[in-house]
Amino acid sequence: MQKKIETENKYEKFTIEQVKRCEIHGADYNPRKISEDAKKKLKKSLKEHGLVIPITVNKRTMNIVAGHQRVALLDDIIRKDDYPLKVAMIDVDEKQEAVLNVSLNNQSLMGEFDTVALQDIHELFPDIDYESDFGFDKSEIDIMLGDMFKPEAPEIKLIDPMKEAKHQPSAEDFRQMKKEQREKAKESDAENVHELSDLDYTLTIVFPNNRDKADFMKKIKKDPKEKFLKSTILYDLSKGVYKLSAIDG
Repeated sequence: MQKKIETENKYEKFTIEQVKRCEIHGADYNPRKISEDAKKKLKKSLKEHGLVIPITVNKRTMNIVAGHQRVALLDDIIRKDDYPLKVAMIDVDEKQEAVLNVSLNNQSLMGEFDTVALQDIHELFPDIDYESDFGFDKSEIDIMLGDMFKPEAPEIKLIDPMKEAKHQPSAEDFRQMKKEQREKAKESDAENVHELSDLDYTLTIVFPNNRDKADFMKKIKKDPKEKFLKSTILYDLSKGVYKLSAIDG
């Protein structure tokens, strides 16, 4: 007996609808902002790949719920007063709209990158660039990948051209090799006395406001807009390398 396929998913709370650009507008309360550098990267991505995720719009207010920056850049790229746009249309009250506006863009709800998997992608597709293609900043690359990002000295060995021509490693060969490496790494970790699997290699420090953050960053001679700092900064602070008396508790 053929299994009946469900035609609806109760968790899909949107419909794809086509609207005119002039019919939708940004939410006045939208707390999201974007730096000029990030804006350039997003614009580059839109030009190269197009809009691959629909903008989310609330039917009751016609406010953009998710996609303010993408729409603004589309306006700049298309350079027309109006144009058709397929959107994910939802139907919620204003409170739910505000909650979704923030939560859909909240990095804390989106997980984090597996640095080993990122490295695997780079090895599988060597032409991919972490900065120009993925949009990472140099500081993010350095912190997330560290020594992993630095290519190791190639092993010098003699290759039989005839043998090499018969079998070039495929993507499946590569995935199998990486699977075996990960299994060996898990076995090695299991023998470790100290269990660190539940820990994270990053630490978030929250300032009361942007002014306090900027003041702190200036005192340690860093760009106030910087999002990541190396752990060595903490050791320097403990050694009294920086004068922080003005903000000490």
